[in-house]
Amino acid sequence: MIIPEPYRSYLSPESRWLPATDWNVKLFGAHMQKVKQGWQVPLESHLAFELILILEGSQTTILENIRYDLHAGDILLIPPGCKHTNECNQEQGLTYFIAHFNVDEVLFRQEMSRHVQMLFPCGGEDNQRLTEVMMKWVDLLQHKEEYTTSDLFRMQAGLLEILAILAEQSSSRSQEAVSPTVAHYATLIAEAIKSRFNAGNIQREGLGDKEIRIEEIAASLQISPGYALETFQKVYGISPRRYLSELKLHEAKQLIHQPDLNLTRVAIMLGYSSLAHFSRQFRRWTGMSPSEYRQTDHGQHPFFRLNNRIPRDHI
Repeated sequence: MIIPEPYRSYLSPESRWLPATDWNVKLFGAHMQKVKQGWQVPLESHLAFELILILEGSQTTILENIRYDLHAGDILLIPPGCKHTNECNQEQGLTYFIAHFNVDEVLFRQEMSRHVQMLFPCGGEDNQRLTEVMMKWVDLLQHKEEYTTSDLFRMQAGLLEILAILAEQSSSRSQEAVSPTVAHYATLIAEAIKSRFNAGNIQREGLGDKEIRIEEIAASLQISPGYALETFQKVYGISPRRYLSELKLHEAKQLIHQPDLNLTRVAIMLGYSSLAHFSRQFRRWTGMSPSEYRQTDHGQHPFFRLNNRIPRDHI
């Protein structure tokens, strides 16, 4: 590691230097739930990673047309953009813990998209390491009082430990890595898409009814649209259009989950010209209308009830 210029005057060439890290790491949607036979989640995909631990019973997950029969102790990792369904067919029901997470470290995402291990069967070494961390999150769910700042740091620390385990596991399977230049441009494109998608831009520019043009982003970075598409696909494993759709869908679900917002207001906040237009798009994404989605158990998700217990100054 090269010593940065400001420190060279008083550090010797033999000094050891840790690299700086500045990653956006996010944990959300973490919850535990017990469900009855017949429970199911319709076909969906996420912009983030999804990590599922089966606590009791069994669950069937169809992930990109591959069937996984999960039993107590099994862990399944669902990468971003992978379409999947979950259901419980066991008479005794099912208890599971699930967490969603994301990290903007592009080399990690690239390695995970190419060399990820999805199933961690009960009893395996990596399963035991992941279970130990996830059970700490489960223990935090037992709190009857508001979550403290130290609790939130423990949640984040657990996520970093899981990321380290997954990075270690995927790098051992990795044979190819993207160049720093490709990683750099892919990150800039993702940040540009997210920047244009923020709530202020959506309402002001009406981006719900229009696509963010990759040509404009490429021009601002002084690269060709073809190179922009190639680098983004190589790092994130999906197209910029798909990335934007996942951003829209995630934001739509968060707003629909808020019972104090009527659906017309949700459509306006997302930049759609009418509730009917937004409803058609949401049905294309999920197979159901916004009102149908709100009436399912998604709208009463334990995660959102738990978040109501967190003091606003901790968010």
